[in-house]
Amino acid sequence: MPEAPAASRRMAITVDDLPVGPPGKHTTAQQGEITDRLLAALTAHHVPAIGFVNESKLEVDGAVDPRRVELLTRWLDAGEELGNHGYAHLDLHRVPTEEWEADVLRGERVLRPLLKDRGRELQWFRHPYLHTGRSAEVQHQTAAFLERHGHRVAPVTIDNSEWVYGKAYATAWNRGDQDVLRRLGEDYVRYMLDVVTFYEGQSRQIVGRLIPQILLVHASALNSDWLGPLLDALAARGYRWVRLETAVEDPAFRHPTDGYTGAGGINWIQRWAITDHRDRKIFRGEPEVPDWVAELANRPEPSQDH
Repeated sequence: MPEAPAASRRMAITVDDLPVGPPGKHTTAQQGEITDRLLAALTAHHVPAIGFVNESKLEVDGAVDPRRVELLTRWLDAGEELGNHGYAHLDLHRVPTEEWEADVLRGERVLRPLLKDRGRELQWFRHPYLHTGRSAEVQHQTAAFLERHGHRVAPVTIDNSEWVYGKAYATAWNRGDQDVLRRLGEDYVRYMLDVVTFYEGQSRQIVGRLIPQILLVHASALNSDWLGPLLDALAARGYRWVRLETAVEDPAFRHPTDGYTGAGGINWIQRWAITDHRDRKIFRGEPEVPDWVAELANRPEPSQDH
């Protein structure tokens, strides 16, 4: 098929780890500030995003905190969608399948009624770590489980290590270190554009054309400050924003992925290639997070109070 012109590039924005991550980095009040700024960026750019919720993050001292549930209502008030990301972000590659499935159901005890009160249905699920199972048996079992409970799996085509920037940024944000914040933010936008360029190339090599991209980022202080500039840069590249359900209507997303049972949480384009027994050399060249960012991310930071 001929490649779509730059002006018709499409992208769905998906945001993981709601209400706010990384865990333990921010007070509830700070989470409110981060949520408002993140939603302001999405609204200003007219982005129909979806946020994926870890309900364990709604709790303080083991009880659901209405102030944190209210952060989710802000997403709905802004016209955005919400999906299930598991209660405790359990790794399907590390826990028994039955425990993982129970965690999925526990992850919608607040979310499903919250959506129902607004006349909406919970439909999307995002696998923690993008780990979908180390065997075809586990993949098929959990896929059937999700389908029985009304969930559609949310794919990703542009995976990245943005979370490393987010971890480093949270520490600097709490300290008010403006110089580090700007350095991290500017390099984050640079890195993400390099990642987008790389996965556009993967799309051309593996699918044969540009497809609607599905970007994964996280609900974080980093994106409360820098998602807006990133969206500006992507719009200048020719992207327009679509809903997740619109993106997956592309025929490429009907391609099977069950040939991949590896340990990594790789994106769906590369899963299609592995299922088709393509040479994995085509995966080489993915942009890497600079060492200085990783070093900042690994510095210890005390947890915040509630």
